[in-house]
Amino acid sequence: MKFIMPLVVLAFVVAGFAYYTLFTGPNTATLPAPDRVEQLAPPADPVDPNERTAFSGESSLASLLARGDSIECAITHIPNPLEAEITGNIFTNVGQLRGDFIVPTPDLAGQMVTSIIIAEDTIWQWTDIDGELVGSKQPANFDTPTLERLVPPVGFATIVQYDCLTWPRVDRTVFEAPTQILFTDVASASFEEGIIFLENEGEF
Repeated sequence: MKFIMPLVVLAFVVAGFAYYTLFTGPNTATLPAPDRVEQLAPPADPVDPNERTAFSGESSLASLLARGDSIECAITHIPNPLEAEITGNIFTNVGQLRGDFIVPTPDLAGQMVTSIIIAEDTIWQWTDIDGELVGSKQPANFDTPTLERLVPPVGFATIVQYDCLTWPRVDRTVFEAPTQILFTDVASASFEEGIIFLENEGEF
């Protein structure tokens, strides 16, 4: 009998330990796996609105203007092997054109700068010979024969070599005619000459 009581007590201890382990022990349940996170590519660097793109080749001023975008270009033209090359710079912006060309003087003893602006439905042309400025203006006419005649010293349809850059930050002042030049109105001059011619013809 003296061995029964310790065995009973031991049985209760074992049963209690088993109950605690099964029902009140630490929660070892497996946690649900977190949602799968997609590995996205890092965002691309933003495009710099002021970044400039270079391009070069051979074309005409008419083709460069017809691109319709804003560019600035260095131009080179060799009329023929016996003549000096003509160099210059042009700027275009949505149908507007500015060109400045360095050409030999008529006596071939020096150089002069001939410029043209096509903007606001008007063509301005002027030449700087040793600081003396001479200019004219007339309504813009964009047919090729007229522009071929109007755009010295490089014809509008003449093939030239160009090295260009896109022009994201346009300086619109380059398309404004110089205020220090008194531009002769070519259309008015032609009209007046026609009247004089008709008057003289009528006198005979």
